[in-house]
Amino acid sequence: MNEAETRAEYVKAGAEELKLKKTTNILVITLSNFGDVILTTPVIMALVRKYPEARMTVVVGPRARSVLQRSPDIHKIVIYDKKASFHEKLKFIAELRKVKYDHVVDLRNTVIPFLVSCKRRTPLFRKFTQVNMRDRHLEMLHNVESDMPASAPFHFFNKEDEVFAMRALEVAGILEKSGWILVAPGAASERKRWPVEHFKEVIRALHKRTGKKILLVGTLDERPVAENILKEFPGIVGVFCGDLVLSETAALIGKASLVVANDSALMHLGFELGTPTVGIFGPTDHEKYGHAGSKFRIARGDAQACSCRSEKLPRAERSCFHGLKPEKVTSLCMELLGR
Repeated sequence: MNEAETRAEYVKAGAEELKLKKTTNILVITLSNFGDVILTTPVIMALVRKYPEARMTVVVGPRARSVLQRSPDIHKIVIYDKKASFHEKLKFIAELRKVKYDHVVDLRNTVIPFLVSCKRRTPLFRKFTQVNMRDRHLEMLHNVESDMPASAPFHFFNKEDEVFAMRALEVAGILEKSGWILVAPGAASERKRWPVEHFKEVIRALHKRTGKKILLVGTLDERPVAENILKEFPGIVGVFCGDLVLSETAALIGKASLVVANDSALMHLGFELGTPTVGIFGPTDHEKYGHAGSKFRIARGDAQACSCRSEKLPRAERSCFHGLKPEKVTSLCMELLGR
């Protein structure tokens, strides 16, 4: 490289460094589980709407990276593994310290905001006024920046995901391009899974009343539950548990007429994508993890009338749905479908 080329490279590097200094840099520290990370996406999109030219870095757990990786608004994803060695954690902090941030929004509640250079950060000690987790994340954002716009929709999938998902349907013999009913009978925790026989009754009623195809979605370990349902509904039900990644499933949710799901990541996806969704709650707190709005319904039994006395058990051991009947879930589904 001659002297002129060297000088040009030096000037270019200086310009890039100056540009980086002028850019608004934002760090969002999110969570580790799929559903929990989906609940934090409104925070990311509210920041994007206020600072459309900002450089957004998001810290996420290794399992839930796929929730964020399709977003065109996130410039860098940094993986935080709480099981990593001390040396690896030092490298993780060193990577974050390369940038001086204007805002650090920590939704995990760690000491990370105090280990990096930033102008404004979320507090370490917190007092919430909201019960709902989605609302709490937005409340934490308002602790950093009070004048925030409403969130825009998050990009959970792209065109390639949509094409692949539609091909998977064609291979399965489902030719409809939209309007199916998506049912997610599984959940990460078996405690949160409404009995499969109840799902069968809901599917039978919905198909009889609407004539719509039913797509069973979820992870590979939830496939046995879906195949149990398939045996009774050949030609009506298609099983895609484990066949699609999260972004491809999101593409189907975006074209569905209805989502019926246990309290799970797919339930949250249905809400965030604006698809009419019925969320089935039993052992988990519907006020904390449910949603509100014209396109969402919470299906739950009467805990006070139930004899399970689950309120005396630790939350991690609760598994009762308090007598929630298929008729109630079906009724909520038909309400959202406008039937």
